Formats: sequence, structure tokens, C-alpha cells
Amino acid sequence: MGIFDFFKKKNNSQENVSTPVQKMDMQEEKVVEQMVEEVVETTQEIPLQPLEEPKVHEEYEKIRIYNDYIVYSIALQLRGEYTPLSAFEKENGEVEGFAYMVTEDAYAISPQQAIAQMEEKFEGELQGGKIKSYMILYHSQFDHNGNHIPAIQEGEFKGISLAYHFAGDEKKKTGLPYIFENQNITYKGFAEFSHEENNEIMNHQLIDGKNYFPNTEGIAAPETTNEAGIIIRKSNVHNLVNTWSGVFGHQNFQTKDYGQYLSTVLMQSAVSDPAGEAKNKTEFQDVRFKTIVTDELSTIIPEVKTNYTLDFETRSIREWENALNLQAIVAGPARDTFGVWFFATDYAENRNTYMTQPHLKVNVSGIIFILDVHTNTDLPDGTKMSEDFTTYAPSQDLPNYACFDFIGQIVDFKETELLEDGSVKGYILKLKLITNEENEDFFTIDAFVNKENMRMETLTKGMKVTGALQLQGKIAE
Repeated sequence: MGIFDFFKKKNNSQENVSTPVQKMDMQEEKVVEQMVEEVVETTQEIPLQPLEEPKVHEEYEKIRIYNDYIVYSIALQLRGEYTPLSAFEKENGEVEGFAYMVTEDAYAISPQQAIAQMEEKFEGELQGGKIKSYMILYHSQFDHNGNHIPAIQEGEFKGISLAYHFAGDEKKKTGLPYIFENQNITYKGFAEFSHEENNEIMNHQLIDGKNYFPNTEGIAAPETTNEAGIIIRKSNVHNLVNTWSGVFGHQNFQTKDYGQYLSTVLMQSAVSDPAGEAKNKTEFQDVRFKTIVTDELSTIIPEVKTNYTLDFETRSIREWENALNLQAIVAGPARDTFGVWFFATDYAENRNTYMTQPHLKVNVSGIIFILDVHTNTDLPDGTKMSEDFTTYAPSQDLPNYACFDFIGQIVDFKETELLEDGSVKGYILKLKLITNEENEDFFTIDAFVNKENMRMETLTKGMKVTGALQLQGKIAE
């Protein structure tokens, strides 16, 4: 993971081209014509006055040592990255950068948190005499209006705010406003600086290959172990977008407005529906759309129906803070042998049970994201495997989502449909993920696959397939 991975702004389609800083309104110099009075006897000679050199703004003279980081922040924005940055001036006058480093893809701190923590850190060092000054740069709602509130939502991004503090002086803020125009970003310049000073900032060159951030601090997900011996880890960046893409089909999910359909289902589930209309929209033959409605969270979870049951021991739970800890990935050994992770579709109602009772019987099923024919029985290292070889491994592309890459065998299958009009078409596969000669169902799950996500036309019993899936589970009744 990189330093800036978790402050990327999702929609950066308008942020790919930089345009020069706008020239600030300046008073034009007046040309004063000197009238020379000719006298018959002599001509009076008027000496030329030397041109006055432009004055350097006092604040600019101070913050110019941070030009590297102003330009760095601009460069990141042009790449679609909106992370707060900071830098500090050491006792010897050298300036170095500081940033928070993302150590895993499951947890990130908000811009507000990053800014507050940076300020607390540097204020302590400034007051302790360890540094001479510092600057924090972040994207805000600033537009020459004194509003330096961090920008979070679309439409709030108006400028780059500079919060700085020099020893012996008070804390100050200034800002570089920008506007989005025709897929360009136009930087309007620092209002209090001259055109020349603004150009000096915008034309400042970064040194290729230089490490501007030798000082970093890792962002670690909170983790505790409860009285039952279960490790509780936190996540705050996960969602069900990939899960719904598996249900509706990757291409259809991008082009059709399923979000409106799901919103309608959610609204109908939140109110009394004596006609049973909400139920008709959520219960299908092999899959249900499970609604969770609370005062603070309303969401829908797709759940593949199954009777397949495993003996399971909970070892760790990854709770989603951004879902008010009502969604989670549960991990541990099954049948005292193989490890599984699954998205708990019943976590909202059974959170206390998961937290306090490690030994459970769980129904496990899956949603397939990609399905293809498996033809090569050799492993990457050249090892030849038997024809009935099956396996699964944690996904490298979607870690912490209970997603797995697999080589499996189709034991059986049937066609199925979703939605009232049957427009979402797929299959329920009886998919063997572990081959065990003594137990055919050792790890053989029911899994839904949308036909759009299949890379073959025809399924047959016994065929070997490969792909990616998300495991889901719930406590067996």
C-alpha cells in the first residue's frame, strides 16, 4: 500500500489537466508625462526617478520554504489524490515532509482526523523547541472566503488550505482556490500575494527522485481481543458494491439503475406493507434480498439460500465501522481442519452471539464474481495435479472481503431468476471446493452465478471450473 492510497477522491474525471494560475487583478502603472517648460535662455533637465522594486509580501517570504509541498499537493490533485500533507522546518532550517501511511486496505483515517493529529503532533514539537515551524496542506471549502473547513463531499472541493505556525508568531491560514472547468483545473492564486509571487510558486520545480516524505506514520486498524478470546478488528472502507456486481452482473450493474430499485425495496421494507409488496421484491426462489432497517442504518444484503451446514469456530471478526458495526467478516476453522472467512449476512441480529460463542454451526454459501472453464491441471510451479483436484485461496485483489480464487468442480446446477420480471438470470451451482474421498460434501457449497459473469456458454455436471467468489454465512437455525 502507498502513503496516499486512502485519500483518493473517487470521481477524478475532471482532474487530469492543470492550467496556469490566473493573474490577480493589479493596478496598471500610470505613465506620467513630464512637461518641460522651455525657457529662451535654458532647458530645465528633470532627473529620472529609479523604478521601485516590487515589495515581497512578508507572509510569502516566510512560507516560501514550503513551496515544494504546495506544488506536491497540486501534483497529487492532478493525479486524483486528495490526501492531507504536512511538512516541518527543523532547527537547522531543513524542511522535511510528513504523511500518514496506509498499512492495510481495510482501515483509513478521515481527512479531519489526519489534520487534527498532524496539528497536535507539530504543536507539541514546536512548543518543545524541536522544530521552528510547520505547515499542513489539505483540500477545503476555501474560496477567498475564510472558509477552511476540510472538503469531504462532492461540490465542497474549492481550494488547497495552508495551515501554518512559525515559532514566535500566531497560527495562520491561507488558501489556493481552484475551479473545475472543461476537464481542467484552474488555480486562482493566493489573493494576498503578487502575480510574480504566485508564479514563483506555480513554476517551482520538484526534484525528480527525491524523497519528500522521509517521515511517515502507519495507520493501523484498531484491534482488541475480547473475553471469549475472539480478535475484533475494525474496518471503515468496505462496502457491498462488488457483492451486488456479482448478483446483477458486472456490466449491467454499471449501466442499469439497480440502485433505484434497491432504494424502492428499502423504503417499502421500512414501512408497514399489508399487501406484502416488499416481500415480493425481496424473496426469490434461491436468493433473498435481506433488508436491515434501523434508526441509523438502512441497507440490503443479498443472501443465497442454502441448507449446507459447517461446524465452525470463530477466531476473528472484522467489523465494518462505516456500517455502524452491523456488518462483518467472520473468520476461523471449519470442521477443525480448513480455514474460511465469510460475510455474515445475519451479523446485525446475531452480533452478540458471534462475539460470545466461538463454536457455532453455520450455513455457508457463495456469490461467484467470475466463472471460467478450468483446463490446466498443473500448478504454477509445474506440479501436476489429479483430475479431481480442487482448491481455494484468499483473493489478492479483494482481501478482507471474504473473497477467494478457486478451482472447483460442479457437482450439480440449476437455472434461477431474480427480480419480479425474472430479468436477472443465473445458476445455482453445487460447487465442490475441497475434494474428500470419504465425504462428498466436505466443503461443497451452493453458489449463485449471474450468466453475465460466466465466460462459457454451457455447464455440465462434473466439469472443472475456476474463478472468484465471495463466501457468505449465517448461524444455522
